[in-house]
Amino acid sequence: MLLLNSQVLVYPKGSMRRISLIFALIALISGCSDNQEQDSQTKTTSQEVVHPGQETYMMYCAQCHGVTGDGTATIQIDRPARSFIDGGFSFGNTIHAISKTTSSGIPGTPMPPFADVLTPKEIKDVSEYVRTFADVLPEATLDETELVVHTRPVVARGLLPSLGDGLETHPRGVMIGNPDRFSYEYDGNPVRLLAIRQGPFLRRADWGNRGGSALELLGRIVTTIEKGNPNPLFYSEGKALRTQLTSTNVSGTYGTISYNLIDANEKHIGDVTEYCKPTTGVRTLVEQHFEVTLKTPFEIKTPEGSILVGADKLPSGRHSFKIVHASVGGGS
Repeated sequence: MLLLNSQVLVYPKGSMRRISLIFALIALISGCSDNQEQDSQTKTTSQEVVHPGQETYMMYCAQCHGVTGDGTATIQIDRPARSFIDGGFSFGNTIHAISKTTSSGIPGTPMPPFADVLTPKEIKDVSEYVRTFADVLPEATLDETELVVHTRPVVARGLLPSLGDGLETHPRGVMIGNPDRFSYEYDGNPVRLLAIRQGPFLRRADWGNRGGSALELLGRIVTTIEKGNPNPLFYSEGKALRTQLTSTNVSGTYGTISYNLIDANEKHIGDVTEYCKPTTGVRTLVEQHFEVTLKTPFEIKTPEGSILVGADKLPSGRHSFKIVHASVGGGS
C-alpha cells in the first residue's frame, strides 16, 4: 500500500513488485545522469586548469618565442628568438636565472625588461612555465658545467665577478674564448674590455640550483685594463659616448663583439666591431682590433698603460685601428 493524501490505496496483487522495479529503474537512470554530469564538470574543470604562467607567456612572450616555445615568432624581429624547447637560455635555465633575465631583459637584443610590466609573482610563474617547454634534465655535474674552447670561439654571458677590492660585479658580462687559449672579459653594459685571461675558459657556476651565481673564470689574468675599471674609450665633442651591445659572433678565427655608439643626446652616431688576438715574441702582447663606421667625428682616449696604433681623432666614415695591451708574464 502507498499512503497519499491521508487515503489508503490498495493495489492489485503483484503490482507492488512492478512499481518497485520502476522506481529502481528511475533511480538507476537518475544516478547515471548525475555521474555523467559530474564527469562532464570534472573534465571541464580540468580543461580550464592551466599553468599560472601560461596566460602571461601568451600575452608577452609568445609573439617572439613562439606559442610552443620553439622560437618561431609571430611578428617580425631582427633575429630569431631562443627556442626554449632546445633549452636555449642566455644566462642559465634555473628559475632564478630565467626570472632575472625576464626582469632585466638582455641589452643589445630585442628582449626587453619586464620588471616594470609584470609583478614578481607573474615573473616567477612565467619563468616556471617556460621551463616546462624543455625536458627536465638532471643537474649538471661539475665537469659538465665547464665550457671548453676547441676549434672555434665560444661566447658566454652571465654575471662576472669583481676584479678586485672595491670594484663592482658585472651582471651583464660577456666572455669570449678563442682557440688560442686566450679569453676576454667584457662588461656588456656599457661595452668595455675589462681583462684578458689565458688558460682554461670558464665554468657555469650559475647552472643547477645555484642560479644567479657568478661565472667561474678559470684562466689566469694576464692583463687588466686600467686596473679592471676602464674609462670610456670614445668621445664626441668632449663627452663620452655610450656603448650599446648589439651582437657577438663566433664564425671566424676570433670571437667578435659589436655595439652602437650613442652620444649625449641619445643619437646613434656610429657602429663598432672589435676582436682581440695575441702577438708572438719575447713578451706576449694582445692587440684589440677595431672596425668603426662613424656618422660624425670622434676621439679615442687610450687606456693608461696601452698603446694606440693609429690616429686618436677620426672623421666620419669607415676606419680601422688597434690598441695594444701588454701582458703580465705570458707564454702558453
